[in-house]
Amino acid sequence: MPNTQKPKLSMLNEAVHSMWTSAKRYRSIWLGPVSVKFRFARSARVSSNSFRRLTGGLKRSLSTVSAHTASDTPIPAHQVLPPIRDVLPQQETALVIGVGPGLGFALARKLAGSGLHVALASRNAGRLNPLVKSLGVMQNQIIRAYGCDASDEASVKNLMSHVGKDMNVPDLVVYSVQGFIPGSMINTEVAAFEECWRQNCLGAFIAAREAARGMLPLRRGTIVLIGSTSGMIGRPGCLNLAVGKFGLRALAQVMARELWPSGIHVAHLVVDADIREEGSIHVHDRQAKPEDISELVYMLYRQPKSSWTSEVDARPWNVDFWQHC
Repeated sequence: MPNTQKPKLSMLNEAVHSMWTSAKRYRSIWLGPVSVKFRFARSARVSSNSFRRLTGGLKRSLSTVSAHTASDTPIPAHQVLPPIRDVLPQQETALVIGVGPGLGFALARKLAGSGLHVALASRNAGRLNPLVKSLGVMQNQIIRAYGCDASDEASVKNLMSHVGKDMNVPDLVVYSVQGFIPGSMINTEVAAFEECWRQNCLGAFIAAREAARGMLPLRRGTIVLIGSTSGMIGRPGCLNLAVGKFGLRALAQVMARELWPSGIHVAHLVVDADIREEGSIHVHDRQAKPEDISELVYMLYRQPKSSWTSEVDARPWNVDFWQHC
């Protein structure tokens, strides 16, 4: 008997794919002079990590109470201890948005090792807890993970509010989010194009704008946007990455011209290489080491005002220029 199982499954898969593709297109319901637009799309659950932050804050508050109790000066019964941030020395604060194995983890280690308060943001903040726990925290240093969808304005504003309350207005903000769905222009779906643009460009705009709003009154701060080869060269199959990364580069150039005179350093770091990820079995000497890229980010942060860099590109010594993502 002929086997009809595969053709039936193929037809079913094609039907499901067609229905899902159609569902992701925007539709409108007209309600008089206004319309309601909607579409179906996969949602990425954002974990707040609020329990971890709460327990971390309680531990730090208890240690502060113990320090006061152990001192020679007794605490009056009516005295209310100030928020923990107010009793800490004014340390610098760094915020990294888009933390994952590879560059994000390396940045966390570099910044924490340099003595800064470090806020790490990812959609799934719970996955960052082992990293936070592994970092060697110095005295009075705060390292915390936060949940955030960088392409959602309310989520980014909530992140900035929490970081400001828990630590300080960030002195350094690094945007290291990248979204890429490969495919030719002819076959690219609108939903896939939009999703990649939201992660590579829109999220960078929202995060950088909110960071700049906090930095402007202080007339100081550094914003580093992590770009890629596709922000410089448009190559076949990379449409979904190139359009967003080209936009990221434009954003960095406009922000630099607007914000440098106010004391805010904006820099575009182009990584023209594959970045090695932790635990990857595909390791070779033609990959950029995330620790070395982190050193470059820190160098941009520490540059004197008389010689700021607006754009820098980096790649391993033994690879061709502009041949990667």
